[in-house]
Amino acid sequence: MTGTAVDSRGLEKRRRIIEAAWRLTLKRGLHGATMEALAHEAGIAKGTLYAHFPDKEAVFDAVIADLLVELAAAFEQGLASEGSAAERIGAGLAGKHGVIARALAGSPHAAEILDSHRRFAPRVAAFDRRVAEDVAAALERAGAADAGLLAQIVIGAAGGVARAVAAPEDAERAIRLVCRRLIEPATRG
Repeated sequence: MTGTAVDSRGLEKRRRIIEAAWRLTLKRGLHGATMEALAHEAGIAKGTLYAHFPDKEAVFDAVIADLLVELAAAFEQGLASEGSAAERIGAGLAGKHGVIARALAGSPHAAEILDSHRRFAPRVAAFDRRVAEDVAAALERAGAADAGLLAQIVIGAAGGVARAVAAPEDAERAIRLVCRRLIEPATRG
């Protein structure tokens, strides 16, 4: 078997483990997602699991890394879309929060999972800083005074809406509305 085939199989197993970890966490919460349960959920032997990840923390670090990639892609896609600064920022923040809402939908452990991000705080904080910088830059380009402060207000409002509105589609629509209402008066469009 070639090195590429072995690498491909290893990457596929790693992907299966990460997906299984997310499913298991949604069903059982972080405390119920043991390495033994994870191996069973992924359909692999515990030894195979440990060959890919030394412990549960490493598995969840990989889960968070994948989720952050999805969040960044959704945010960047929205920010790069057509329209005014308010529309683009609204689309970016709605996309970001939509990914989170859909990822957690229906889980009785959603609050625990959201609170657990403290364990991965440096990585999440770096992502949040990048989002804030991008929003502030877009606001500055659109002519907003105090773009950094307005960015903080808009991001905070979007986060509040995401927590308060249960249905992902409704939350996304509400985030877009909040962004329009907050940004349009402060910019050239």
